Amino acid sequence: MNFDVWCFMLDMYSNTSLQGYFTNAEDIKQTMLQLFGDISGEKILEPCFGEGAFLKGLIGVPRKIDAIDVDEKHFSSPPQIDFCNFIHLDFIDYHVNPDKYNKDIIATDYDGVICNPPYGLKFTQEYRKVIKNAFPEVYARESYGLFFYFSLLKLKPNGHYVFIIPDTFLSSRNLTFLRRFIVDFAAPEYILKFKSKRFESVNFGYGNLCIISGFKRKLGDEDIVKVIDENSIDRTLLQSLDSGVCIEGKKFRESVKEAWIFGRDYHQDDFSSDITLGDIADCKTGIYTGDNERFCGFDENNPPSRINGHPISLESIKVELDENEKKNGLIGTQRYVKFIRGGHRKPLEKTSHGLLWTPESIKFYATDKKARLQNRTFYFKKGLAVPMVTSGRISASLFDNAVFDQGVVGVFPKKEIYTAFLLIYLNSEFATKQKNLVAPGANNSANYLKKMKIPNFKSDDLNRAQKILEQAIIKGWDETDTIRKEFMNSLSAG
Repeated sequence: MNFDVWCFMLDMYSNTSLQGYFTNAEDIKQTMLQLFGDISGEKILEPCFGEGAFLKGLIGVPRKIDAIDVDEKHFSSPPQIDFCNFIHLDFIDYHVNPDKYNKDIIATDYDGVICNPPYGLKFTQEYRKVIKNAFPEVYARESYGLFFYFSLLKLKPNGHYVFIIPDTFLSSRNLTFLRRFIVDFAAPEYILKFKSKRFESVNFGYGNLCIISGFKRKLGDEDIVKVIDENSIDRTLLQSLDSGVCIEGKKFRESVKEAWIFGRDYHQDDFSSDITLGDIADCKTGIYTGDNERFCGFDENNPPSRINGHPISLESIKVELDENEKKNGLIGTQRYVKFIRGGHRKPLEKTSHGLLWTPESIKFYATDKKARLQNRTFYFKKGLAVPMVTSGRISASLFDNAVFDQGVVGVFPKKEIYTAFLLIYLNSEFATKQKNLVAPGANNSANYLKKMKIPNFKSDDLNRAQKILEQAIIKGWDETDTIRKEFMNSLSAG
């Protein structure tokens, strides 16, 4: 490959750090090679060979291997592998811009493909447009999905594959196309989820990884997929292949649009209800100012541990606004409104943040390219704030007469009587479990939260929840821990 072509390849990325991670964890490598099986006499594709960990461990003697990589440093001393053809090539661009390449350099009849693709490559906006123009059905921001998609196109019918990828494809709405592609063209046989810390010192930016293996064919309704959720690090991944649950293909096909939430929690749903949070509440993402230092204030007498804004006196925050002030802004000494920011708050904790709410600042929020004045009709309404980023346990806090930022999801009950009930529920272990069933390991986005199931309830339950909240306001939230747990257990039992 000449220098000009190499420079062009780098120009397609918003940075030049090719974020591929070499499969140097022996347990992971051996598990993938075992799933790949004996490849004697087969024609194999490795579209991102890196340091050659898979190539050096293949079981059997293949007929031919095409080993591809975009990074030229891997060609200075490639591994010595029999029957291996090393190809310096950008695997994604080969498919996106086929006219630039010899189309015969990669075959279309491979017996098998094994790969640890790069995760999170940052394509430029211009190149993402090129990808979408060439393949409108794909999600152009996630490189591992593109590697999987293009690799399967190169397999012959019933060819086999093994990939290690982040588990976000199981639940991400953006990767719905990949779930649909898998059930239509890449029937999985094993899906093995595990923590990325098994890669030891490597920081992926993804909490959970997944080994997926299968065949290039349509997933049938009666096909069985072995799903393993391996959180333990006391046994090897190879040992875990004997555990897990068997899920029929029909379940995968039926849940392509929602999420694939199987594994240890499958068939362990606490609620028989078909009601979701989105049925009884609006879930919305709030404002982004575009310049937090300029517009976001915090209590000068109680600064946060992580400062992102400027100090203000709480007396400069106006609590009650008329409709004109909500719409057009404040004039005078009180120019701030209550502001709910991201991060955990206790359920009844008052905010110590303010947002500049003047006519000038509102105009900035509405017109600046970085700012987002989104879901404005929900500002100043009574609702619950659920932090977008969570350490694992979901939580919610009350707020009213306030603006909320994009670091939280505002949950706005469609009826006032639902408020206490949802506050108790969203601070319970049941809610955390339901959220994890919808999107394990992911942030609490509005789209995920509204899919959470909630328990069946009657009017008596709503009244009981209201009384519990009234006690919590008087005695303190922690003092009602026992009765809140009893309340949630009664709903689960019902």
